[in-house]
Amino acid sequence: MIKNYDLINGIVQYNQVISDALPSFVFYPSILTEMTNNGQDVWAMNLPKRRCNKIILHTQDHLNVKNNSCPELQFIENYYKTNLEDIVIIFWNHNLNKIYDGKLKLIEFPTHSFDFLQHLINRKKEWYEELFNRTNRYNFICLNGKEKDFRMKVVNYLKQVGSNYYITHGWNNNSFPDAKYKDYDFDNADNFIKLLPLYRGSNVNIVTETLYNESHGIISEKTLDAFVAMQLPIFVSYKGMVNDLRNYGFDVYDDVIDHSYDTMDNSVRWKAAIDLNQHIINGDYDYESLLPRLKQNQDYIINGYLNVLIENFLHQVNDTIL
Repeated sequence: MIKNYDLINGIVQYNQVISDALPSFVFYPSILTEMTNNGQDVWAMNLPKRRCNKIILHTQDHLNVKNNSCPELQFIENYYKTNLEDIVIIFWNHNLNKIYDGKLKLIEFPTHSFDFLQHLINRKKEWYEELFNRTNRYNFICLNGKEKDFRMKVVNYLKQVGSNYYITHGWNNNSFPDAKYKDYDFDNADNFIKLLPLYRGSNVNIVTETLYNESHGIISEKTLDAFVAMQLPIFVSYKGMVNDLRNYGFDVYDDVIDHSYDTMDNSVRWKAAIDLNQHIINGDYDYESLLPRLKQNQDYIINGYLNVLIENFLHQVNDTIL
């Protein structure tokens, strides 16, 4: 677990981590308010009036990336206009800074996952032992909340090529009474525990992530849940996410799962992820021989990953600000 920080309500507060690293900056949490659509998806933002030069704007949720540009960053630039080099943006999208060449200081820190995993780890007694009581009821699961075009393509195709599966699609899917999507309250730790019969009921998870078409997406609880549940994951996500997971220190089982789809274009990547791994969907793998590695990923999330997130954040602060 995390060292050198005080616990409040049982977790390390990300605002403490940020403020401790940047004590001369004023921290403004959660500037994003709601997603609007005026021809493109973009967040409305609650930007503070600038009472001092050095400020931190925390975006909390993912930013939108269209054609290798981010409209929210452009809006922030236009709003403040001057002394942009004294504004720090805390963001979630992986490697967003690689496509931004402006004066704002960008630092990646997935605070959403940082909070979620702490809550999940604190409730370890409710799920840890249960996950080893596997039922193998389904060849694979594919859980989808909000309907998105790429998710519906995956759902419809899986129903053609798969068998003995559990698939959800849409907020109104009520087929699993313990965790109805229409009652979803965004307590991701609680939702994982409610869905334990599904997570221990299959050794394979077709993970349809939050972002697909964006060039720089996020690694959300959907992916982390699969690792915690010791499942073999096939990812339908933004281009390059599997490589990002490798760089974060996760075993993605390259000797078992064909992840060559990870670099393919948006138009074909989702289907290739399924086609290239039909053997996984059909159960052609040795789960018991993989179990030590699957447990290692789980242990990494419980005992190491949060510290890696902090270390990455502090490294960026040193390189970007100090």
